[in-house]
Amino acid sequence: MRLRLLLPAVVGLARALSAQAPTLPLRQSALDAGARDPGYRVPLDSTVNARWLGGGVTAPRWDVEGQWAYFQFALDPRPVLVGTQPDDPWWRVSRDGRRVEAVDRRAALAIPTAVQHTRDARRAVWSHRGELRYWKRGVPGTRLLVARPDGIAPFWTPDEKAVRWIAQNDLWEVDPETGATRQLTRAYQQRDSVRADRLRSELVREQLEIFEFARKAKADRDSAYRRSLTERAPAPITIPYHEGETISSLELPANGRYATFVLTPRVQTTQVTFSDYVNDSGVVVTRTARPKVGSPVAVRRAMIVPADPMATPDSVRAIAVEADTGRFGGKRVTAVQARWNDQGTRFVVEFQSLDHKDRWVVLVDPATGKHERVLHHIHDDAWFGGAGQAQGWLGDSWMEFLPDGETLAITSEQTGWAHLYLVAMDGTSQALTSGDWEIRSIRRSADGTKWWIGAGVEHPNEQHLYELPLRGGMLTRLDGVGEGELQPTPSPDGQVLAFRWSNPRELTDLYLQPMRAGAPAVRVTRSGTDAFYRIAWPESEFISFPDDRGKPVYARVYRPLTTVATRPAVLEIHGAGYAQGVHKSFAGSSAHGGALTAQYLAARGVTYLVLDYRGSSGYGRDMRTDIYRAMGDRDVQSALAAIPVLQQRYGVNPGKIGLFGCSYGGFFTLMALFKHPGVFQGGVAQCSVTDWAHYNHGYTARILNGGPVDDTTAYRVSSPIYHAEGLRDRLQLQHGLVDNNVQYQDAVRLVQRLMELGKDFEFVTYPIDAHGWQSRWARLDSQRRMMRLWDEVLLK
Repeated sequence: MRLRLLLPAVVGLARALSAQAPTLPLRQSALDAGARDPGYRVPLDSTVNARWLGGGVTAPRWDVEGQWAYFQFALDPRPVLVGTQPDDPWWRVSRDGRRVEAVDRRAALAIPTAVQHTRDARRAVWSHRGELRYWKRGVPGTRLLVARPDGIAPFWTPDEKAVRWIAQNDLWEVDPETGATRQLTRAYQQRDSVRADRLRSELVREQLEIFEFARKAKADRDSAYRRSLTERAPAPITIPYHEGETISSLELPANGRYATFVLTPRVQTTQVTFSDYVNDSGVVVTRTARPKVGSPVAVRRAMIVPADPMATPDSVRAIAVEADTGRFGGKRVTAVQARWNDQGTRFVVEFQSLDHKDRWVVLVDPATGKHERVLHHIHDDAWFGGAGQAQGWLGDSWMEFLPDGETLAITSEQTGWAHLYLVAMDGTSQALTSGDWEIRSIRRSADGTKWWIGAGVEHPNEQHLYELPLRGGMLTRLDGVGEGELQPTPSPDGQVLAFRWSNPRELTDLYLQPMRAGAPAVRVTRSGTDAFYRIAWPESEFISFPDDRGKPVYARVYRPLTTVATRPAVLEIHGAGYAQGVHKSFAGSSAHGGALTAQYLAARGVTYLVLDYRGSSGYGRDMRTDIYRAMGDRDVQSALAAIPVLQQRYGVNPGKIGLFGCSYGGFFTLMALFKHPGVFQGGVAQCSVTDWAHYNHGYTARILNGGPVDDTTAYRVSSPIYHAEGLRDRLQLQHGLVDNNVQYQDAVRLVQRLMELGKDFEFVTYPIDAHGWQSRWARLDSQRRMMRLWDEVLLK
């Protein structure tokens, strides 16, 4: 009875709240930059989690009609446990930016995600909890098309008359108007025993040769089977595979004459294991991670199956697209993706060499699997990659056919920067973009007439949205909010742009604007608590300077808020290697650096430099590959080149500099201390790679020219454990015991080596933490230990 009384009260309260009609922008504080208080001190323990500063607006999700953008935003942010997502209040803003309303959580979560609209945005499908739903403008409600326990990832057919999805290696299709569903392909595991099949076939042949009754029985069976084929619905196309193989890139072209797919065999590898000592079971649990670099890799094949309604599953033989080494300059290759045009008349396959140095896009004759011609080829003496290229271990690159079916759009780093090209079926190409900047994201507009490109044309540390006509023309920046980083979410019809944006002085906020250049943007949120505006944030500037070879290095420098006699500096080294740490946005905070750490140190007289070293992303091919076969060399030289800049421009004492980083940043710290003793007074290496022979294949083999057996020199030059004898400065090692990326083994092998060398160092283990620190306790302990080290070696 109480529950019945309570529900109307809650509904009434929600209505009362919505009736208050909040105004834009939604604010977390009434203060502004004028509230800055130089005496306001940030406690050390508050530097590991930035939640108390405000911000936190989530990426918007458009309703299916594109009339409202839904998002989460807390007017009064409350603390949350590290590693958990805050359950902040939901809001929605109208597409014209004139109305904002509080929304019930249940109603907000009913707004679908990953919605697939038709080009005119009048129809849409999506999957939610295993249900495939269909919406049509002007028709009330939605329609349930299919329900499955294993989930659905739907996509429209090119003519947008049907919706398809793949379930357990089978391709399905449904007509959203009638609900009629049919299976288009059926995966079939064929027998592996070739010898047994041959023996059986020989016995059958012998029976037919000797006995007339056997020949007559076979003729009757064949005749009956042919009659049955004419009397039944078309059977799904059989997709043959063998035990241990996996199917991907399954596609049925518009002409229905073929099914194509990529087949990946299972390879035998040894998985890395590690022990989890502190868990809720009370016993030691052995966990698995991944194989080590140099382990066998699967060579994938692009396959074609001609549609044959008379074929029995065991008789189907897939055609393998040519992949012999003679076609690829003597190199072994793997097929990473296969694509059809919308008309079903052109079929292309992307191949990459196993040595990571080449990419081919090949036009293939689907009737034979033979190459018609190479449409695009790029070679890199270091390794093929860059923005949009070969993501992950031999992952596919971005490419798609234009509506005419005779033009393929690709991104390529052939000029040293990732740019957009149109490739005709005769192999000729046209560059649509150029310059010393790279495309970081690209998609076709909702109406298919232009490209939306994410890039930093003005500066490599910025990110904006640009528009380009489909076949080339003027590149136009759409947003006009100033320098900073933008994260776009266009409306389904492509007429309105919702985006999150931050600059170096402001937290990330949500904005709306019409999707055209020069259109005014409406600010939906204004992030920042009272504490954020009271903090005296240090001034920062974005600089570039040459290394010892004259190559550019980029950094962000926070100036100290006070002066101390030692005039020290700390360098923050980002992780991942091919990533960026320098952004023209508010850096937030984490367990491994950020604006709060910079402010804490700046308030104590420390100059704080965030370094984008040689090898970082966003700066083109030459920057990316400068670490080839020698990690810990050209990248670390970037830090050495920063020292005279800090001394001459910022008055830093070159004898009082420390550095720290996590993952690749920890590896970098080790190499800086081991190879350049006396240059840095101390370093904190968190979850560091100490020997690249123990890391994974996809990341390491590209940079170090294969596995440790292929290029032993590259691995020894690049691995800290082989340079440990150079340590003579203060070193603090920190590592999570259950790190499933850089295993704890990496740390303890280096610890043993350092002990054998008689070196002095500190080693800290975090028993329940994986890569980076997830627990509040590890974050606090890590930060406290690091700050004590700076107090001892830099501030005294």
